[in-house]
Amino acid sequence: MGLISNFFKRIFGSGKQHNQVITISDADIRKWKKEDKDRLLLVETQIKDWLTEYLKAKGDINFSWESGNDEGFVTFQDGVSEDDDNFEDLEDYITRKLEIPSAGEFQMTGKGTIYIEHNSVKAKYSSIFKTTIDFDEETEEEIFSEDEHDSGDVVLYKF
Repeated sequence: MGLISNFFKRIFGSGKQHNQVITISDADIRKWKKEDKDRLLLVETQIKDWLTEYLKAKGDINFSWESGNDEGFVTFQDGVSEDDDNFEDLEDYITRKLEIPSAGEFQMTGKGTIYIEHNSVKAKYSSIFKTTIDFDEETEEEIFSEDEHDSGDVVLYKF
């Protein structure tokens, strides 16, 4: 999907300094990506059996998300009990697997469905991303760039 890579390029550029005080080295990005991948694999291991059985018993899980301005929320529909710790882990997993960013001045919304196809658990999703480009002081509202659309159908894992 590459949303995280594109997001970092938007914020930090492609190696060029653009009036920014903060710089991130390639080593820092590699370290962050490794830690994120390790966390993703840990959470996948924790929820894999539960999620597979849940989908077999109850069917597809619809979800949506909102992220940006240092927050991100994944919400599950269709009467799913979000008090269940498994759904908290599933939120973490979906955020990492679909690379849903939260840090920065932007707005992203999306929706998707988690389902089983053959021997795979998959997620079909679509999202809209827009960057904050200015702030209207009179209306106190952000001014956003044009919408960028993304969609996909990804294998979360095989069983």
